[in-house]
Formats: sequence, C-alpha cells, structure tokens
Amino acid sequence: MNILHIHSDYPDGRNNASTPAVKSLLDATSGISNTVFVIHRTPWPWQVRVIPHNEKLYTIYYWGLPFGLALSLSLFLTRNLLFNLIKKQQIKCQLIHGHKLAIDGTLGAAIANLIGIPYFLSVRGGSDVRILQHKALLHPRWKKVLEEAEHIFWVSSWAQNPIKKMLNASINQSTNKSSLLPNPCEMSQLSASRGISRAANFVTVFRFDQYDRKGIMPLLESIAKLSVNYPDIRLDIYGSGPDKKMKIVQDKISALSLEKQVTIKGRIDNTLLQQKLKTYSAFLLPSKNESFGMVFVEALFSGLPILYHANTGIDGYLDGIDVGIKVQSQAVDELADKVEELIVRHDFFHHRIKCALETNALDMFEKKTVVSHYQGLVDGLKLECPNVK
Repeated sequence: MNILHIHSDYPDGRNNASTPAVKSLLDATSGISNTVFVIHRTPWPWQVRVIPHNEKLYTIYYWGLPFGLALSLSLFLTRNLLFNLIKKQQIKCQLIHGHKLAIDGTLGAAIANLIGIPYFLSVRGGSDVRILQHKALLHPRWKKVLEEAEHIFWVSSWAQNPIKKMLNASINQSTNKSSLLPNPCEMSQLSASRGISRAANFVTVFRFDQYDRKGIMPLLESIAKLSVNYPDIRLDIYGSGPDKKMKIVQDKISALSLEKQVTIKGRIDNTLLQQKLKTYSAFLLPSKNESFGMVFVEALFSGLPILYHANTGIDGYLDGIDVGIKVQSQAVDELADKVEELIVRHDFFHHRIKCALETNALDMFEKKTVVSHYQGLVDGLKLECPNVK
C-alpha cells in the first residue's frame, strides 16, 4: 500500500523549524510505502515550484497570501498543482493523509475525492484552531472535511471540543472514527527511583526565537517573586536561537537581579537531554499555542512533574494522572502560585510520577504504542488502487 502524505512541517531540508514527529512515525511503519508532499507557502507567484528530492519526497512551494487572504483561491490552485504532480509522476496511492486540518487536510480531502480514495486527517490544535477562528466563511468546508474523513487523529487532545464546537461537527466517538495520536517519543521511560536533593531546582527547554509565546518573561517574574521566600530557587534554561533573542531573555534576567537564580545553559544535544532533565525537580513551560509539545513528554519520561498551559500542547492527555500542574494563563501571580505548589507538594508529585511509570500510564506516548496504533488502522483498510486520469 502507498499512502500519500501532505504536510507543511515535514523535514525536507527547506525549513529549519520543522519537527521530526511525522517522519519518525512513517519510518517506523512496516509494509507501507509513503510518498510525502511537503508544502510551503510563498506569496510570490513566480516562486511556485516543485522540487523532487526522490520518487518518495517532494517539496512544493504553493501560492498563498499572508494572514489567510484569498485562502479559498489558494487552496483551489494548490489542489490543482498537487493533482497535476500526481498525474505527471504517475503516483499510485490508495490512501491520503493530511497532517493538519486547515490546509494539509483540506487539500488531502479534495485530492482524495478527485481520485476516489479515502483519506486520514490529523488535527493539530495550534495552527488549526487559530486559522479556523479567523475564517468563519470556510467553516462549512472544514466541517465536511472533518466529517468525511476515514479516520481523524487528534494530535492535540485539547482541540477536540473547540474545533467541533466551531464547526458544529458531529463525530461519534463510539464508531472508532477518531482517536488520539500523540507525537511518538524517541526517549525511553527512566526508572521511577531517583533522588532529588532540592524541591526548587527547575528546568525549562525552548527555542529562543519563540520566547514570547513560551511565556518565559512572566515565568522569570514569577521566579523573582518566589525568590523572596525561596532564596535557593533555581531555573536552568536550555535552548538555542538568535543571539538577539537570547540577549532579550538575558537582559530580563539581569533586570530582575536573577543572575544567581537563573542560568541560560544554551543548546543541548537531544541525546544528552534526558540525562540532564533527570537531575531537576520539575519542568516549567507555560507555553501557549502548542499543537503538542514533545518536550513535556520527554520531561515526564525523565521523571519530572511538569507545569503546562491549559487548552494547548499536551493538555487533555494527562487527565486523572496528576503528574503536573496546569495554568489557565501566563499571569505572573498564577505562575508564582503554581510553581510554589510544585515546591510545597514536591513529594506528592514525584510519587505520582513514580506511579505513572510503574503502572504504564505514560505508555501512550511510547513510539512503539503510537506506531502500532497507526499501523493497525492502516492495515485494517481494504483498499484498491484506482487509475488517476
């Protein structure tokens, strides 16, 4: 079986910010051939082009204006561009998987309908919710895309209710039409037994070019507030990014006189990340507009409780497990209260992490679990290869 994937965030060497989650999933499947169309928007018509890397990977620059202007026209032209590429390259596929609802999935659905084959749909809350909120006129179209999918993968668990509500979509969970599909974690879960010397020894990891969205400035202010009563509080920051962005964060640290409490550690290789994480007491990242947030899973697998933001990222996956604290905003007072709770209830949260690891409550994030779920749904389809004319 050959599956055609349409994804705007697949590592093709053209976008340094792309994530390896989908590639990791596809590489781990067996008995499935995957052809990937990596789509990038350009506002300049003369830059529209197709770059074939090999017969299984194509980079496509499609025309589209900023802020979703003329989005319907852009989708129409791009659908034709992709369909003509399929015909020209004589790509035979029995299933299409669009990896985001608003753009990738809408194109996937349109092409699947032209060919006469089913399609899978992934929904990632960050960009999908944002686009849907600003394009009410396209809601009927997205509702149709959602409801007619062979299967819906909710990568962002929290996005289910707001998207269904916005689109007034009816999806019966009992029909096995949809399921959660977290990004597969490459790390292994560490042993639950670990010693932590201090309860206020915190860590965070992010790309500095996204410091504002990650809530780092109010987090630093909350650390400054807490340092009055907890003078031994520490926060180490790992990550890379433009020097000017790192300087903005460092200047904030200096302005708050936090040089002894907060240290920018810089970039860390992902192979060393877990060994570093396990030496801390908790992971803090009140980030907004996250589709998933793999670093939260990596922290949990390292035995750390987490502080995370509601209605974004990993929210919805941890209900009832009590392995972290959820904030409703990036307000300094709320962040300070929740970070203090991690200090005061340090033993409780580490006991909950221990229980989660011992009872396999976090296995849903394991790569083998995610791949097995995806593989099973694909293998369960009885598909024929149509002729593309």
